[in-house]
Amino acid sequence: MIRSAADRMTWVCTREPPTARLRLADSPSSRAMLDGGWWPTSRDPVVELCGLVTALTAQRGGVIERIMLQPAAWDRHPCRIGVGGAVVRVGWFTTLGAALVIVTGPRDLRIDLAVIAPETTYAVATAALLAASRPANTTRAGTQFIPPSPRSRRLARHGDDVAVWETEGGHGQPDRQSTAPART
Repeated sequence: MIRSAADRMTWVCTREPPTARLRLADSPSSRAMLDGGWWPTSRDPVVELCGLVTALTAQRGGVIERIMLQPAAWDRHPCRIGVGGAVVRVGWFTTLGAALVIVTGPRDLRIDLAVIAPETTYAVATAALLAASRPANTTRAGTQFIPPSPRSRRLARHGDDVAVWETEGGHGQPDRQSTAPART
């Protein structure tokens, strides 16, 4: 992948990033494949990763040093982002599944999160976040947490009853808007 000069510079979110829609397992398990799930609001990595780093720092403590992502799932590919006065390196790996993000830091900090596509409906995303945050889950991201196909993204427009019917399993209920699914 050829990187532009803009991708090589350190990007800083100039506005308040959205609150990360993130759900982590209460206690990490050595058997779990995932440490939780993340449902970004867009495909803009600068805005979304700033929100994710802020939320992870608040919830787990410590410093986030690196984030690994799949490039096809995002609109641009910065190598570094500035968050709270620190610089976080971003690695883009075509071998990584689009439905997985790996966050690392000092002292063997590693957090594997299932990524739920921004276009996913509230009900489906909430179920995926709950499944990904089970302490003893053995589901790999990318098998159950597949982002919607380009065709389903095109169909799922706000107010499109057919798209709601198809994405909600035939229930025909409109999407509920929320900034963060409730923790139970």
